Amino acid sequence: MLRSFLRASSAIPRSIPTSSLITRHASTTPIAVKPNIKMLAEIRKTIEGISMMKAKEALIQTNNDFEKALEWVREDEAKAGIKKAEKLKDRQAMEGLIGVVVGEVGEHGNRGAIVELNCETDFVSRNDLFKGLVSQIASTALLVVDGPSTPTEGQKGLVQDVAIADLLQAPILPDPTPAAAGSDATPAPAHEFATVQESITKMIAKLGENISLRRCSVVHLPENQRGMVLTGGATHGGDKHPYAGKMGALSVMTLVSKQGGSKKVTPSAAVTTLSRQLTRHLIASPSITIHQEDCKIPLEVSNGGHAPPEEVDAWLDERVLMRQPFIFGGGKVEQVLAKVAKEEGLRIKVVDALRWERGEGMVKAETVDFAEEVRRQIENK
Repeated sequence: MLRSFLRASSAIPRSIPTSSLITRHASTTPIAVKPNIKMLAEIRKTIEGISMMKAKEALIQTNNDFEKALEWVREDEAKAGIKKAEKLKDRQAMEGLIGVVVGEVGEHGNRGAIVELNCETDFVSRNDLFKGLVSQIASTALLVVDGPSTPTEGQKGLVQDVAIADLLQAPILPDPTPAAAGSDATPAPAHEFATVQESITKMIAKLGENISLRRCSVVHLPENQRGMVLTGGATHGGDKHPYAGKMGALSVMTLVSKQGGSKKVTPSAAVTTLSRQLTRHLIASPSITIHQEDCKIPLEVSNGGHAPPEEVDAWLDERVLMRQPFIFGGGKVEQVLAKVAKEEGLRIKVVDALRWERGEGMVKAETVDFAEEVRRQIENK
């Protein structure tokens, strides 16, 4: 046996040392990359909602290159989101939130936007990531989507519907909430901003539910508007979130100086308070009919035109916004408006109003049997 070993050793060429063969063989084994702890924390701070394991994988795959790791995570989220969205697209989304954002008052007034974003469960609708997405989409609708200067055919008032397909392709804007604005997270460069659709797809991957944008409306400022258009916005039922809730409303008033329509109008604190209160009144009351002439009295109410006037008046008081008791006191809505208008030397008119509640008008689909539901849930994991 010793002779065989010596004979095999002598077969190795003298010019190649045995130690070099060992070194060369060892160098072919890949060395595991250890994630940088500081970069790991930065990635999780920059990209909200990313798991520890995914951040580690990003650093390992990019050899601790921070910028490449961020790019890897975003690409991975996009791929995962598309795959998840395809699996969940047939699941009904009836929960969600209403988002309302109102712009700052300029020379001719201000605009407002309202959106409804749906998800499958109330649990997800209370998630801060979902709330942030709702307010982002509302902000995007307000600042990115340009509406017509004249009302859309078939639509009355200044609040106009926005085509969902157009909004989905718009670049999404940052979250306008004060908490998001004060965050020390590193903002994404401008060229990395995703569209609304891409942001929804990524959120589907993070939260694991079907999410869909149902509707959107925006207040448009008409050309050659006399006076000023003042838009008020409010939400309710969003755990005190400033821009998202289970209900939302927009109110639109025109302010014209009694000294002439061309005179510049600057809304006082009393007028802006009135606008805010009127919008909150809309949320408390389901009525969105503004003036009596717009309220069609049903035949059963009018009794073929023979109903006593007091019964018709009682019905109008309930249905017409201007005839309702103002929830903040001071009489009926029209009386409060007249009082503030007189004190401020203005002509104040409510020209449009809109109130939405999440899921309203949607019909729940018939549920499949329990065994089928369990099977589908397992397949979608």
